[in-house]
Amino acid sequence: MVVSNTVWDSNSPSRTDTSAGSAVLDDLPPFAALTTDEEREKKAERSSPGTYNVVVNPESFQHLPAYSDDPEVKKEVLSPLRRGSIAASIASSSGRDVAVEGIPVHGDPNTIVLPRFEDVPRRNTFSSFKDLRSPISSTARPILIKTENSDECAIVEEPASILDDQGAGQDDKYMRQFRQVVWKQLVPAELDQQDGMMRSSVGVLEIAASIFPPLYHAMMAVAALSLAAQDGNSRLDALQHYQQALPALQSTLRSPNDLSSDGAFLTHFLLLVYEIAAAEDHHSNLWSQHLSTLLRIALLRRDVFGGERYPFLVWWICNIDLDALFSGVGAGEFVGYLLNHDSIPDPSFHLYPLGLDGSSVLYAEELESLPTILQLDYEVTILAVRLVLLAREFRNDATFDIADFMQREQTVQIRQRRTFEFQESLRQLWLNPAVSMIGHNVPNLPERPKQLFEHAATLYRACIIFSHTSMWPGQRLETSPDYDTEIAVASNQILQMARKAQSEDRWHCRYLVFPVFMAGVVSTDGAQRMQALDLIRAMEKTSIGRNTTVTRKALAAVYESQNERFMNTGQSLDVDWMQVMAERNLLVVNFGV
Repeated sequence: MVVSNTVWDSNSPSRTDTSAGSAVLDDLPPFAALTTDEEREKKAERSSPGTYNVVVNPESFQHLPAYSDDPEVKKEVLSPLRRGSIAASIASSSGRDVAVEGIPVHGDPNTIVLPRFEDVPRRNTFSSFKDLRSPISSTARPILIKTENSDECAIVEEPASILDDQGAGQDDKYMRQFRQVVWKQLVPAELDQQDGMMRSSVGVLEIAASIFPPLYHAMMAVAALSLAAQDGNSRLDALQHYQQALPALQSTLRSPNDLSSDGAFLTHFLLLVYEIAAAEDHHSNLWSQHLSTLLRIALLRRDVFGGERYPFLVWWICNIDLDALFSGVGAGEFVGYLLNHDSIPDPSFHLYPLGLDGSSVLYAEELESLPTILQLDYEVTILAVRLVLLAREFRNDATFDIADFMQREQTVQIRQRRTFEFQESLRQLWLNPAVSMIGHNVPNLPERPKQLFEHAATLYRACIIFSHTSMWPGQRLETSPDYDTEIAVASNQILQMARKAQSEDRWHCRYLVFPVFMAGVVSTDGAQRMQALDLIRAMEKTSIGRNTTVTRKALAAVYESQNERFMNTGQSLDVDWMQVMAERNLLVVNFGV
C-alpha cells in the first residue's frame, strides 16, 4: 500500500537565491542513505516542496507484538511508564536512537521503503518541570527482567542508586524495607514484589521518585517509620523525611495543573499512608486532609488526562477509605464521592501490571479464575461501602435517641428491612455457581486469584457480622436469634482462614485484621476470643504502623466491657464496640497498617 500526501505546497513559489533560508545547503546524502528521522527531517527542510510516499508492507509490522504469530510474544507487556514498542524501549533505555536502514527504490534516490516503523515513547507526567533534582541519582542503567512464560526479555530503567546494594547507607536500608515489607503490605495481591521485579508496582514509584524528590522523601518516611519499633533512630529519620517531603511538594506545585502530575498523586498517597501508620492513640492527625487532597487530584487528573493512568491506585485508596468507615473515624468522602458519581474503577483495572489497552494483565494460569474473582471482590467491596455508609446514616440519626417507644419500633423495623436487602445481596453473591466452584478449588488457585478470593471471602463474612451487630448501637439485642448460627459460622470461618494464613507465614495480608477483629467481637467461645486476640497480636510484629496494636487494644477493651456487662446483667449483646473505642480514645484508621 502506498499513501501519498503533500507536505509542502507544490504550487508555492520556488525558492530563489534571495529567499529566506536559501543559504542552507543540502549537503546530506540521498534519503536512502539516511538512518534516523532527524536526518530525514533535515533533508526534507533543505529540499524543494514536493510529495512524499509512505510505503507500507506486512513486514513493516512484524516486530510489533500485536502482529506476531507467536502467542507468547503477543502477551509481552511493557511497563505503563514506557509504552513504546520493544525495539523503541531498548533503544531509549540505552540512550540512543534506533537506526532504521531504508531500502532505496531503483531510479529514485529520494524514495525509500522503511522495513519497520518506530514508536514514540509515551510522555512522562510525573511533573511538568524538567529541571527537578532528585536525591536519587538520575543516572540509570538497564536491567533485564524475564517476562511470564517467555524467553524474551524486556529492558526497563531503574535508578542506579536504588539498585546498588553496596554501602551501608540508611537510605539503601529504607529502600529495601519499602520494597520488601511496606509495599508488600499495602499491595498484597501482586507477583514478584521483591527488589523491583517487573510485575510489582513498586517499580512505578521508584522510577517516579528518581525525578520527583517529594515522592522519594515520602517513600523514605514510610519505610523508616515501619522500622521505628526495632530502631529508635528510624522514627527520627521518618519525621525528617516527612518534613522534607511537604515543602518539596509545595515548591513543585506552581500551577493548579501541577497537582495532576503522577508525582503529586503518588506522593500524597504515601503521605496518607504515613499519617495513618503514625496515628497515635489519643491524637488526631492529617490523614483525612490527605484523603481529601487525593480526591481533588483524582478528579483533576480525570479532567486533564481524560482518564486515570493508575486506576489500581484509586482502587487501593477506596479500600483504605472503607477501613476508616468501618472503624467509625472516616466519613467516606473519597469512596462515597466516586461511588455516587459511578467513578470507581472497574474490576479489569484493579491489578498491576497494565496491558497496552490500559487494563490489568492476566497470566495464562489465571484466565479461568481471576476474572470471576475480580468481579466478586469488586461487588463485595461495593456492597461493603454501601452497607457501612448506611450504618453511618443510622448512627448519625439524632432523632432516634429521643423518639418515643412506638417511633423507635417503627424506625428499627425500617432499618432492619434496609439492612436485610444488603444481607441478601451479599448472600446471593456467594451462592453464584461460578463462585461456589472456585470456592471448592481455592488450594489450587494461582497466587493472585487465591489472595483476592481470600480478601473477598473474609470481607463478605465481616460484612455479615457487621450487618447483624454494628449498624447502630444496641442492634444485636434486636437481631433475631435465628441469625445466631450465621454469625457464629462467619466468625469461625474468618478465624480458620486467618490461622491458615498464619501457618503459611503470610503476614503481609493485612486485610485479615478487621475480619479477625469482628470475629472476636461476636464470638461467645472463650478459646476463640483469645485466638482472635493472639492472631492480631502476632500481626503486630510486622505492622508498618501502630493501627494493628491499637486494634488489639480495642478488642481487649471490648472483651473487658463485655465481661463486665455480663457479670452485671447476664448478657453482653448491647456492648457497642465503636462506643468502647471512642470512650477510650482508641483511634484506628486502618486496622491492618
